Amino acid sequence: MKDRLIVVPTSKEAEQRLDYDKCTDNDLIEYNLNEKEFDELYDIEFFAELNDKLGLIIDDYESEEILEDKLKNLEDFMECYLGKHPRNILLRNLNDLFQVAYEKRTGVFFFF
Repeated sequence: MKDRLIVVPTSKEAEQRLDYDKCTDNDLIEYNLNEKEFDELYDIEFFAELNDKLGLIIDDYESEEILEDKLKNLEDFMECYLGKHPRNILLRNLNDLFQVAYEKRTGVFFFF
């Protein structure tokens, strides 16, 4: 099984420590995306559309980050995508995670 991790730093300082792999306890909120969840998102073309809209490459064996100016684009994308899939609990959980990045003005990091 492939590890797929989505990470949101809890502060700008934590985001800087992440760059140097020096994070401390409570620096990061992590979501381990299991195989079933990845397949669910893949099947509804979440990653393909997110990549297209934000100019990203979120895929296996890739690392990607959404920072600063792209956070607003992510927020808009998620609002639209949740509108298309209103009952999708996984999307709601991810959106809750992304909310931390919007509020703390940090980033969202994908380690796939």
